[in-house]
Amino acid sequence: MVISVNVASEIPNYKMSFDFRFLKSLVAPLLFFFFINSIAQSPPDTLFFKDRIQLLSSDNIFKTEGYYNWGASIIKDKKGTYHLFYSRWKKDYKFTGWLTHSEIAHATSRSPQGPWKFKNTVITGRGKGKWDAITAHNPKIKYFDGKYYLYYISTNLGEKDFTEKELIETAHTGYNHANWKILRPNQRTGVAVSNSINGPWTRMGKPLIEPSGPITTLTVNPAIDKGKDGRYYLIVKGDKPNEKRFVRNQAIAISKSPLGPFEMQPSPVIDYLDTEDMSMWYDAKRDYFYGTFHAHTMIGMISSPDGINWKKATEYALMPKKSLWLGDSEIIPDRMERPFIYVEDNQPQVLSMAVKKGDESYTVFVPIKEKEELPVPNKRQLAWQQAEMGAVFHYDLHVFDGLKYGQGNNRIDPVKDYQVFNPEKLDTDQWVKAAKDAGFTFAILTATHETGFALFQSNVNPYGMKALKFQDGKGDVVRDFVNSCRKYGIKPGIYLGIRWNSFMGVHDFKVNGEGDFKVNRQKWYNNMVEKMVKEICTSYGELFEIWFDGGADHPDNGAPDVLPIVQQYQPNCLFYHNGQLAEARWGGSESGTVSYPSWATFPYRATGAGESAKENIAKNGFQLLKTGDPNGGYWMPAMSDAPLRGYNGRHEWFWEPGDEAHIFPLNNLMEMYYKSVGRNSTLIMGLTPNPDGLLPEPDVQRLKEWGDEIRRRFSTPIKSAKGEGAKLVMKLEESRIIDHVIIQEDIKFGERIREYKIEGLVNGKWQLLAQGQSVGNKRIEQFDAVKVKRIRLVVTKHTKTPKVKNFSVFFVNK
Repeated sequence: MVISVNVASEIPNYKMSFDFRFLKSLVAPLLFFFFINSIAQSPPDTLFFKDRIQLLSSDNIFKTEGYYNWGASIIKDKKGTYHLFYSRWKKDYKFTGWLTHSEIAHATSRSPQGPWKFKNTVITGRGKGKWDAITAHNPKIKYFDGKYYLYYISTNLGEKDFTEKELIETAHTGYNHANWKILRPNQRTGVAVSNSINGPWTRMGKPLIEPSGPITTLTVNPAIDKGKDGRYYLIVKGDKPNEKRFVRNQAIAISKSPLGPFEMQPSPVIDYLDTEDMSMWYDAKRDYFYGTFHAHTMIGMISSPDGINWKKATEYALMPKKSLWLGDSEIIPDRMERPFIYVEDNQPQVLSMAVKKGDESYTVFVPIKEKEELPVPNKRQLAWQQAEMGAVFHYDLHVFDGLKYGQGNNRIDPVKDYQVFNPEKLDTDQWVKAAKDAGFTFAILTATHETGFALFQSNVNPYGMKALKFQDGKGDVVRDFVNSCRKYGIKPGIYLGIRWNSFMGVHDFKVNGEGDFKVNRQKWYNNMVEKMVKEICTSYGELFEIWFDGGADHPDNGAPDVLPIVQQYQPNCLFYHNGQLAEARWGGSESGTVSYPSWATFPYRATGAGESAKENIAKNGFQLLKTGDPNGGYWMPAMSDAPLRGYNGRHEWFWEPGDEAHIFPLNNLMEMYYKSVGRNSTLIMGLTPNPDGLLPEPDVQRLKEWGDEIRRRFSTPIKSAKGEGAKLVMKLEESRIIDHVIIQEDIKFGERIREYKIEGLVNGKWQLLAQGQSVGNKRIEQFDAVKVKRIRLVVTKHTKTPKVKNFSVFFVNK
């Protein structure tokens, strides 16, 4: 039964219709959430380096015969020598001997990447009666105000007088030995001080800090740096208080001296995830603190503008803990922990990690490539630009309601009966094959749009396929779509509309209502969205693009925190986009075209969208989005989008009856191709399946005609060339008539061409055929047919040496 419920007593002036069985699942949970605090948006966190992490070489692996090596902390002396402090213990004690028999050793190298040469052992346990009686482990080396500080963890013996035999037995047995439960709570963090990197080291008589506040049991695995305020910020790990499970918290303590006393802060650094092994540094250039950690599945990063209030970094998920690559060989570790970032001149240089494989443990030093002078694409952006053409299939409840689609109304008024969703001939193979015939290389489906209805089997969004009579509630259009994409060799992507949700009363990211009820509803909605994004990211294999319609607002504004979820579970997926990051940009119109020139670089890391765009982006009719900025500091290529049914005064993203006359003619589509793909933009075409679950036949036919025409014109060049430098000359076998040229830069190295001209040798003289500015991934130039013997590309203005990967000539004869 469909009922209309007026909830005006809770949310003034708001009315929605839904199936009664959802009332409990939707409304009741809202009443149990706590008040959400509004957070003032802090300055942006702008550190990005994960896409510059390189492969390993043999020099980057540090092993010691007869020992387990574990962890790393690097410092550079005034003479340019790099010093490594690390943990090691003899294999005789087994791997779990770290608790009882670890020592801190010192090695040197001419590079932070290695190879490393052992120098000496610097710290061991001092014996009974000392706070650091046994083991010395997990060092961090720092230089503060003319002295070296070596922070480390150790274990006191407590009241029991352990014999060496008992300690060895504990080490051999490991975590299940009764002594482990006695010794583990005795672990603490301390420091040794020296005037020289080579010692001698003076140790303190007691630990630096005891567990309190957000941690209990122990204080271990220190990470420390000095802030711009002259104070020292120390992160230590302990157990999470009042937690029955084995969960660790990270806490922050502050002191005016690197020796303490340190004052524990009440708020944890991380309490939403079981994490270990923090490495932390203050970035003076960005005026930000950064920390890396390892969790069960990934190496992650957090950030803080003040050293006290920490959150997930914009680049939260640095890498999964699945494997490392030594050249062409894959290393699949049993354990990969202790991430440490060596930073020099505020730039990350090396990511070191401790690796265990079988009975070997060693430290790896993964190089981080120096940032290029020019912005360059990451691997996701490169793949997206080279894909050139894609489709976005729009499918939602209002395709079935028999009413004319109006975006303004559909954002606000829910569809009265969701059971109208009944595509009896649903065939996603037919959709995707049509996209393939058009030459599209990727396709995107609206898993949710402005109604909020989910086209997949969601366990967190009750308004979706599980609620339908269609296919007995077991249907999953997303699953079918992704399977069809893989069948036809098309890369699948997902569109998620979270900015609007007419069913749940969400308008421009915000829920309806007032007071605590509104706050609780927002909390519930954010939680649902985050879990829904995780479902999409973990249920359908690797995705090519995730598109948040209208963007997702910045989490500092109280919006769902979606970026870290995508980064963690879909590391190879293009992220488009939220208030923190846009890996592509909207091209400023829905005409399927961009202005010329169109540069792939942009002055901001994120754009916003529509009315939420930054002021400098929105002005002059979104001109900056249309053209980009040749001097922009971020790589953010343009997307051109348009609906196939957008001709002759219409602009339909969803199917409506009688709209066949508004399918773009072939000539218009070809012009669109020239002014999008041919102007360094990726074209995404909106397609509209009908209520039967099929793409209408006129659309299918037009797509095939379009693909055929693109292939006719550009699949067989007369001749092609590539090269480096400001001039590229192509000699033809004989004089030929030409009317088109395609130029492509090798954009892995950035956009280097600023101005160019194309000349043909006509009757012994060079004649100007075309000239332009931006090239990027692809520039298509067309001109009057002319007979030439030679043709040349002359770059008249460039930044660094131009790298042209394709210079091809054609006779299209339109």
